Amino acid sequence: MAVSGITSTQVIQTILAPAVMISSSALFFLGLSSRYVALLTRIRLLNDEKRHHNRQLMEQGNLAQFDRNRLGHINTQIDALLRATWYVRNAILCHILAVICFVLSSFAIAINFPITHPLIQGIPIYLFLSGMFLVLCGVTCMALDIFISSRVILVEVKDEG
Repeated sequence: MAVSGITSTQVIQTILAPAVMISSSALFFLGLSSRYVALLTRIRLLNDEKRHHNRQLMEQGNLAQFDRNRLGHINTQIDALLRATWYVRNAILCHILAVICFVLSSFAIAINFPITHPLIQGIPIYLFLSGMFLVLCGVTCMALDIFISSRVILVEVKDEG
């Protein structure tokens, strides 16, 4: 990587190459943050409804069949949504770690130009590939969240029917 005759402009361009991946990870992070807040809000609402039904059960000693069914569906939804939050949290962590790898990759590229030691030459690509792998892991977690969330909707619709 360290080649004589490289201009400072070329060095800067090479250092900034991981910035594209930093930007894409940041966009994923923004979307995931919104998704995480929405999941937590939905869990809190379902938990409040669950407490309401449980309070009603304690006061009356019995619940109507519809309310008992609803309570079962709420428990199913909360369990699934908690799994979904786990995947969204992991996706967020993957993208944060990916950004760290991409930033370190830029630093490693910058260090690589003046220092021609063989041990240092492979570091930028390994950091960049690690970041790409973390992005892949984050996207996979997002896909699993979408799968779980679609199942939660089915439970909700089934509850209404």
